[in-house]
Amino acid sequence: MSSRTLQFCFTLLLLFSEPILSKANVPQEYPEINAVNKLVAEKNFKAATILLDQLISKNRKTKNKEFIAKLYSTSGNLNLSQRNIDKALQAYFLSLNYLDSTQNPLAVSKVYTNIGTLYAILKNLPKGKEYYLKSLSINKEGNSDHLKTLSNIAGVYVELAEDNNALQSFSAAIKLAEKLTDLPMEAVLQTNLGNYFLKKKQWTKAINASKRSILIRTQLKQPVSVITLNNLGYALAQTGKNSAAISYYKTALPIANPLEKKQLYFNLYNASKTMHELPAALQYMEQYNSISDSLTRLNYDNKVAELTASYESAQKEGKINALQKENLLQKLQLREQTYLILAAVLIVLLISILLYMRIKNHNVKEALEKSQLKRQMLLLQLNPHFIFNALQSVQHFIRSKDQQHSMEYLESFSRLIRLILENSDRDLIPLAQEIEILEHYLHLQQLANGSSFSYRIETGPGVEPEMMEIPVMLLQPFVENAVVHGVKNHPQGKILIRFELKLRSLHIWIRDNGNDFQKTPDYSNNSLHRSMGMTILEQRIAELNKERRQYIQLSIEHPDSTAIDYPGTSVHFKFNN
Repeated sequence: MSSRTLQFCFTLLLLFSEPILSKANVPQEYPEINAVNKLVAEKNFKAATILLDQLISKNRKTKNKEFIAKLYSTSGNLNLSQRNIDKALQAYFLSLNYLDSTQNPLAVSKVYTNIGTLYAILKNLPKGKEYYLKSLSINKEGNSDHLKTLSNIAGVYVELAEDNNALQSFSAAIKLAEKLTDLPMEAVLQTNLGNYFLKKKQWTKAINASKRSILIRTQLKQPVSVITLNNLGYALAQTGKNSAAISYYKTALPIANPLEKKQLYFNLYNASKTMHELPAALQYMEQYNSISDSLTRLNYDNKVAELTASYESAQKEGKINALQKENLLQKLQLREQTYLILAAVLIVLLISILLYMRIKNHNVKEALEKSQLKRQMLLLQLNPHFIFNALQSVQHFIRSKDQQHSMEYLESFSRLIRLILENSDRDLIPLAQEIEILEHYLHLQQLANGSSFSYRIETGPGVEPEMMEIPVMLLQPFVENAVVHGVKNHPQGKILIRFELKLRSLHIWIRDNGNDFQKTPDYSNNSLHRSMGMTILEQRIAELNKERRQYIQLSIEHPDSTAIDYPGTSVHFKFNN
């Protein structure tokens, strides 16, 4: 597999009816809102919240509905600045209650767009689309607000796989940006359009859109987006222009953050390897591994700091609660002796309940820790078997003095072992990493078997490999069975691994066109593979299902002569949320 792009995304643009940092858009007759916006500009969110709550409480019963609507809209902006998405959404809906779409349609349109954007942030894309369409139905003028709404809904259409609507929205938005001479917005649109074409593997169109975005930013003397440079390089690499791709990757490196640099080094490694520049490829792989280690350590340090802060906060809160209880007890003693006795009884009862809950929680936690430890032990039993088989293939290449295949095999094997070691202490990993493990494993098997079979890994609509998680190394043994007992001796062996999302459940199929691995003659003699490949996996699934009821469902269908492309064994996983 070749280079990968940075994660596909689209830019969300909030349309604030009163921009927090702009005084010009707030009428002079509303100095109170100007005062709130000034506090927000100074990052004094607490004072801004107190003042805004006082204004809303004071003016809620007045007849000035427009002012109340602006107050709630400002509250939505304030909460959004603090990433309080739920409170922001509530404030925008309250603002709509005081707005009249016939008298102030543009204000209503802006609030609809903000609501749509919040739903998009929450990944509720159908709701986001609904409110963007409401905004467009009200604001049909060719203004900047209409342009931003068009840009946002184009991104939502992309995520919903509504390709025709996405292209129409991108086209309309770009034309409007040109009409308004809004070059910064056109640059953003061209980047998002390039991302869309990249996702559809339309390389020439992706190249043209990315170059247009770079040209605009150059004219504006603005820094070029790292994503634009990386994606342009990726599209060029797919058309065989690896030298040009490397140039764009290198241009992006100085302005990239650590996570972006990790991806750029990986793409540089693949492009250099394709051009047979092995020393450069090795150097980029070393840089990729180095920054991967740094990011892993940084993530660990951040988690430690977060846990420390949470612990200190909990200690402070516990001291405050203790003081409050002590104060309440003293007041009760001064009032009435009867109340004191009742309070004592209630305290004893409360302590008894807390002790009972503590013991119960401790038992549950202990059971979960035992279950987790058992799963990790099972995974540790599985890994040595897999590594042993891989090392046998390395030994075969070395004995046959096949230097080229030995180097290629060792490169893929080292990357695969690194992925396994990085995730050895985790229960779940992103689906994207599991797919990468399978790709390296299948590539190794192809090398070991002289490319006697082919494979495909497909993801259906709605599947987000970077966002979804599955148990680590759960699929590999079944893929290994498909290779060893399905297509290994097949003249035209084929393996398909497909990921689909149905009714919020992730479905995974592993199919081949070979024989049934459970009925292959030499399978019964392979006691190590039988115990590792099925018994351990059944135990892992059982342990996982103890924590989350019916989390994983597994079914295996044996060869079906009526199936055209993949008549062999079919393994089906269903992961329930």
